[in-house]
Amino acid sequence: MKLVVLVLAACGLFAAGSACGETSGMSAAEADGYLQWMHSLEEAVAAREAADLPEANLLFPFDLPAWDLDNPRPYRHLSISKAVSELEATWNNRGNGNLQSTLMALANARNYVNLSEYDSALVWYNLAAQIDSSGSFTHEIAREGLACAASADDSLAMAQLLTNTLGASELAGRQDELVLAYRWLLTEQDSDTLAHLVQKTGSHPDAFNNRVRFWHAYALNWLGRTAESLVQLRELVLSGGLSAGLTEGQRGWVLTALPDGFFLGGDSRTARELYGVLKECRVLKLRLWGQYQLAGLDFIATRYLSAANGFQQVCEGTRFGSWQDQACAMAPIAQELERIKAGGEPYGLANYYRP
Repeated sequence: MKLVVLVLAACGLFAAGSACGETSGMSAAEADGYLQWMHSLEEAVAAREAADLPEANLLFPFDLPAWDLDNPRPYRHLSISKAVSELEATWNNRGNGNLQSTLMALANARNYVNLSEYDSALVWYNLAAQIDSSGSFTHEIAREGLACAASADDSLAMAQLLTNTLGASELAGRQDELVLAYRWLLTEQDSDTLAHLVQKTGSHPDAFNNRVRFWHAYALNWLGRTAESLVQLRELVLSGGLSAGLTEGQRGWVLTALPDGFFLGGDSRTARELYGVLKECRVLKLRLWGQYQLAGLDFIATRYLSAANGFQQVCEGTRFGSWQDQACAMAPIAQELERIKAGGEPYGLANYYRP
């Protein structure tokens, strides 16, 4: 039954002709994919809330779940410390030791990561890279080295490692490395290097999976390249309604950024259709955002009464962001403009409001 409703919704909300086909801004496949994304997110959030669980975010940069404070596992740390000590004892002089195994160096680097000794871990990742003459562990070393440098907040090490990423001749198999690079540069607000990474990734179609495409779209959006971001978002929703390896918040951003992109690109019709879909979403934050943006579109179209009602409902809703403060400020403005509009005709102002 739900699938039938989704199909009918896709035809009813996005069809431009007599059949469920192309719209002013989205194809039927894109519209259906958008609805699948929203439905999948609704189901995921409902199931999690029913189980009384928090959102399962993964910690940056290692993409691991938050540490379980009820189970600190001290004996695991003791065993790691012992393994590190024994291996260090076989290498008396760093840089001139007799270690020849890439796997052994990589294992020691990971042990140091588990002990949160990131500076020492970086030494061993560098050694592993030197020993790995065949390149068999290039991707693991690059990805984990980036994560380790980010954890150490070592901007110099990050710059060196990112240079390797930007200079790579191929990016296939480097998806996790690319995601780390995007997230670090966005956090550092390094727009110049981020623009280079966007250009590099865009020239390697084989590097794209859903997570890379999400961060690529997010980076383009952050750089102010909305039209290019919209292209990536439209590709992303075509992948269907599964999680795509993204968190609930990231999936929600896709659902809001897509209509925002159409609106900023001048396609208010498609934007309004998508905001109308969000207004009916069972995820409260998305529902309020759709209502807020519809109120803004009504305000632009001088439908002040509808705008005032929409802004007021958003203002009175559960608080999610400063945009609701804007709704609270806009509600009385829209009400006052409606009053002026309703009484303006006797003063010769009706021409300002002709449709």
